[in-house]
Amino acid sequence: MTQTITNSAAPVTVRERQIGNTTFIVKSFSRDSDKNKILSKIERLIKNDIAKDFS
Repeated sequence: MTQTITNSAAPVTVRERQIGNTTFIVKSFSRDSDKNKILSKIERLIKNDIAKDFS
């Protein structure tokens, strides 16, 4: 099964892994808005971790 996603605006990351005799090639991309969501989540995790240390 092959699925093609075309998105010329987003950078594509290609990862290739070999397990035994099988090679897995994974292509992925992310939108700029997704990066902001990830940064928000990391910031929240850090703040929660610090709050735990002080309670």
